[in-house]
Amino acid sequence: MRTNCARFLGAVGWMVFLTAATLASESAKPPDLYVATTGNDTWSGRLSAPNAGRTDGPLATLTGARDAIRKNRDQRSEVRDRKSEIRDSVTVHVRGGVYRLNAPFVLEPQDSGVTFAAYQKEKPVFSGGRVVTGFRRNGKLWEAEIPDVKAGQWYFRQLFVNGQRRQRARSPNTGYHRIASQLPGPRDAHGKEIARDKFVFKPGDIQPWARLGDVNVVLMHSWETSIHPLKSVDTASNVVTFAAPLKEWWCIGYWEKNARYYVENALELLDQPGEWYLNRETGVLSYWPMPGERLGKTEVVAPRLIELVRLAGNADESRFVERVTLQGLAFHHSDWILDPKGNSSTQAAVEVPAAVMADGALNCVFERCEVAHVGTYGVWFRRGCKDCRIQQNRLHDLGAGGVRVGEDRMAKTDTAESSRTLVDNNHIFDGGRVYAAGVGVWVAQSSHNRISHNDIHDLLYSGMSIGWNWGLETNRTHHNVMEFNHVHDCVHGTLSDAGLIYTLGVSPGSVIRNNIFHDMWPYEQPALGWGIYLDGRTGDYLIESNVVFNTLSGGLMFNNGGHAHLIRNNIFAFSANQALWPYSEKRPSTLRNNIVFLTQGTLLIPHGERSLNERLAAKEPPGDWDNNLYWHTGGTDQLRFYRHTFKEWQALGLDRHSLVADPQFANAARHDFRLKPQSPALALGFQPIDTSHVGLYGDPAWVNESRHDQCRVHPLPPPPPAPKPLTVNDDFEKTATGLPPNNARVDGEANGASIRVSDERAANGKHSLKITDSKTLKPTWQPHFYYQPHMTSGIVRESFDVWLAPEAQFGTEWRDSTAYPHNIGPSVSFSGSGGVIVGGKTLTRMPAGAWFRVEIEAALGKNAPRTFKLTLTPRDGVPQVFGDLPISGSNFHEVHWLGFSSTAAADTAFCLDNLRISQKPDKVVRSSR
Repeated sequence: MRTNCARFLGAVGWMVFLTAATLASESAKPPDLYVATTGNDTWSGRLSAPNAGRTDGPLATLTGARDAIRKNRDQRSEVRDRKSEIRDSVTVHVRGGVYRLNAPFVLEPQDSGVTFAAYQKEKPVFSGGRVVTGFRRNGKLWEAEIPDVKAGQWYFRQLFVNGQRRQRARSPNTGYHRIASQLPGPRDAHGKEIARDKFVFKPGDIQPWARLGDVNVVLMHSWETSIHPLKSVDTASNVVTFAAPLKEWWCIGYWEKNARYYVENALELLDQPGEWYLNRETGVLSYWPMPGERLGKTEVVAPRLIELVRLAGNADESRFVERVTLQGLAFHHSDWILDPKGNSSTQAAVEVPAAVMADGALNCVFERCEVAHVGTYGVWFRRGCKDCRIQQNRLHDLGAGGVRVGEDRMAKTDTAESSRTLVDNNHIFDGGRVYAAGVGVWVAQSSHNRISHNDIHDLLYSGMSIGWNWGLETNRTHHNVMEFNHVHDCVHGTLSDAGLIYTLGVSPGSVIRNNIFHDMWPYEQPALGWGIYLDGRTGDYLIESNVVFNTLSGGLMFNNGGHAHLIRNNIFAFSANQALWPYSEKRPSTLRNNIVFLTQGTLLIPHGERSLNERLAAKEPPGDWDNNLYWHTGGTDQLRFYRHTFKEWQALGLDRHSLVADPQFANAARHDFRLKPQSPALALGFQPIDTSHVGLYGDPAWVNESRHDQCRVHPLPPPPPAPKPLTVNDDFEKTATGLPPNNARVDGEANGASIRVSDERAANGKHSLKITDSKTLKPTWQPHFYYQPHMTSGIVRESFDVWLAPEAQFGTEWRDSTAYPHNIGPSVSFSGSGGVIVGGKTLTRMPAGAWFRVEIEAALGKNAPRTFKLTLTPRDGVPQVFGDLPISGSNFHEVHWLGFSSTAAADTAFCLDNLRISQKPDKVVRSSR
């Protein structure tokens, strides 16, 4: 009994000791600190405002608070370990006002466990800029001399006036100039011999302005841009030369020979209100004020920093910044850097950093913050970041895009991979102000992330970009969930080949669900923009319960590649050109219980028919399509499944239980896609999609910043007209020597091979088209060129004169738009020895080294004969006519491709002249020999 009492009293005593020790430890915890614009970094920071005697009060800067916490921890480090240091978290309360940053605010592993939060409902703004003062009038301009600029200590590329971005002096003021012509240059990675450092401009578009080295040309490359300092301008030849060549992933005029561009940053271009120019030599800032702006009452801010915040951990060294929170803070005014060689990226402005950077961050939070008026991306959790939250932030007026997670190169270790990031409830808008290709949310080589409830709009490229692998190789982008996002109103005709959500790579476990995607309007060349864009070899996605409408190219695109997607219970509506771009692959996708609603355009992109026919020809299933509902408001006659009727489509084994019927939306014209009770989609198993939880959530003021029901209803642009038949009548006399043929597409000009107009010989006149081959060029069917006649009926005739050098051989062939080789029509081969071959058989021999005439004629249409006629005529000789020659392609009915391919494995050439492609009304092609 006595022993038990002793044990009890001993235990009580030990508990009392522990309690006292705990209380002592609690009292020893560092107190919360305060930062205010009225503070002083020599004060304690324990007061929220200066005391009456101004002997103590808040600190003045975030850096001061960070250093005070470091000092406090250092003083107690002898009796503490790192884990207890993290547990003893500190909150720094930041009062409202504007704080000017002299350097980026950097947090390191020793700063773990600290929260920097706005005090109560106040709004602290941390600016990387400086207010420019001392303006004086000079005619229509305001001018201010900035000593640090003149001294070479500062130069800026952005300007913000009364909280709004202003445009550097540019030409043209709106829209673009057009390249007059490309110039020859060294062969690039794409086999193109086009100069990457110069081009010919139209007279007057570019001048040898003063301080030419500060002038930039911004080139538009369909889905990217590049920015180039200038080296020289020659107004005699109208040639502009860059300081350095464009990087090899682009060439000047990659998609358009007369590509768009604009010019920035010359004083001579300062010609309208809102524009400005900074003279690096004199330090003078010139600004043309907007109407209503007054000297002395206008705030002009120029950025001094590129980066505003950095969480500087290092996952490769196992040094992590942990449990740091930035809450309720605003970060404004950062600039961008121009490489002396120019700036360019492959896609998505991937080389561009962010104003808020994080590496090696664990369990860190960036919430209820604002990033605005920056020259780069907003926030980037880059390498080795895990279990972090980016939540309820407002990111806008962005030089590039909003949020980035991960890297474009795959981490070698799990530790170095960023993963398990929550990007939730953010409002991301008005991006691409410097780098048009910036995206709202970019995730690459990063897994197990959740991207949810974000409202993303008014970017100039894709809304979201997930993944960074174009092939089937192993990657780290998997098990990502993109849900309840509202992504809308993107591209605005600036770039192209974009998606409201864009994906790359095989991504098992990844999901795109319950999102609203609408209004994707790309540039016209190439005129490509989708709602859900599964590019490259994207594979293994679950795509369900999304509402996608108002797109140019379609609600859904899955490219040649990985596939095996499960696409179910989605609504695809109101596409201008096509509704769906599906391709059938070895791992076909499943499309079930979807609603596809058209008012114009076609259901499927014709190119996809090739892959479908390839699967069918190989007796392999093209995919599991069933229980879908299709409708075209123009009637069932307007609905075609490639070239098939719905019954023919079903006979192929597709959509056997699907329907063509009106889905009975509540109000399709107002984009209310709720289903009426009598909707036939419900009987097929379609589950109604509740969109009320999509987008921002929380307090009403936050939610009302951008709601789906507030979006404007945009009318669809008219669909493109059907391509007009192309007739060709070219004797090459009007084309300068050294240029490719007009109206044709040329490919394979490498290793000395070329397809160019020449004056070496001609059947008539002075010019012909010379096709030069190379024994080292692979594959053997290169080089080649082709026309796109788009002829669908009647009788088509191709004719040309040809001259063959020894060892030369080539073929000419007609093709439909369906799958190769089932789309082959008339096909004739020629050898340098004079042999003329059809279907593997030599028909005759023509004289070598001499001109002769070739005529090919065939009828088009499903009911046309499966034969063609060939006529061969030597110079001053008797025609040889061969009729009823076989057409091998079972799916050849129309001519959409007519080409010539050099097939020699030798250094040789052949010439063509008087090339004609014509069409006449239906008439049977008669056999005659």
